[in-house]
Amino acid sequence: MPMAQPEPRIHLLTIPTPFPVGPVNVYLLEGEPLTLVDAGPLTDEALEALRAGLRELGYSLSDIAQLVITHAHHDHFGLAREVVAASGAKLLSFHLNSYPLEHFHTWWDQRVSYVADLAVKEGAPQESIQEVESIRGFQQFAAPVPAVHPLDDQAEVRMGDTTWQALHTPGHALGHLCFYQRESKLLLSGDHLLRDITSNPVVETPRLGMADRPRSLPDYVRSLRQTRELDVRKVLPGHGEPVYDHRALVDEILLHHEERGRLVLRLLQEKDRTVYELGVALFGGQLPGVQLFLVMSEIIGHLDILELAGKVQREERDGHGIWAAVRPQ
Repeated sequence: MPMAQPEPRIHLLTIPTPFPVGPVNVYLLEGEPLTLVDAGPLTDEALEALRAGLRELGYSLSDIAQLVITHAHHDHFGLAREVVAASGAKLLSFHLNSYPLEHFHTWWDQRVSYVADLAVKEGAPQESIQEVESIRGFQQFAAPVPAVHPLDDQAEVRMGDTTWQALHTPGHALGHLCFYQRESKLLLSGDHLLRDITSNPVVETPRLGMADRPRSLPDYVRSLRQTRELDVRKVLPGHGEPVYDHRALVDEILLHHEERGRLVLRLLQEKDRTVYELGVALFGGQLPGVQLFLVMSEIIGHLDILELAGKVQREERDGHGIWAAVRPQ
């Protein structure tokens, strides 16, 4: 259902999701072209909420002229095919999202297999891999879309009555885009900046032509520092409430990651450990399913930063990656 209008001619619709993150924020920008930013997951409840929200604003799905996807996660693009089918809307997203969006089922299978293999290599017990494999079923919450009109970093995009600048902000997702409106000082942040939720820079699958996986947390830190320099009056996020002091939020996120990185380093200074062992040490107990993926993503991200700084190193032992602190010479 629509909530309070965040800005003139920009309307917020909150769409339910089946995920722990809760509802996703979808934005309708009035004008030419009538633009929807993100769409919600592929569920009957989400589709009905989207239709009802548009109806209260005097529109229907068939009126949408343009659909913009901030990033290729189920809760943000799952209904994209339904929107395009109902409206013929032009679908825009960052060029690295074209393959995941257009070939979603193939990409999702590849992604789950990659994550499961990585979990084993980084020390997860074999019995936990079945739980990682269980997230393959999440494919029910999204569907492949028709052709994506690819956007590049810094591209200008007309959405509603105004022109916005597309900003590539990798970290939470490799192909993540924010949209900045310089005159109004508004930032549509997707999941890059969230007030009440820690945006997890999840492990990414290498894309065609990449020799190695992207380093999500180092990318996220760089993106945050670039975002901090923008002159922003209000952030309209992909989940939760607006942000009015984005620099304070960025500083808080950066500090959180710095402190967590120092803790990971201290654990390795005590003894060598696998990624899984670091996750158990930090979060306790067993790490099932989605939690295993998120925790290992976080640990790998901090290890990436520490490795780039020359503070830790990885070696293979008995088929697992073992991480160690680099000892002073």
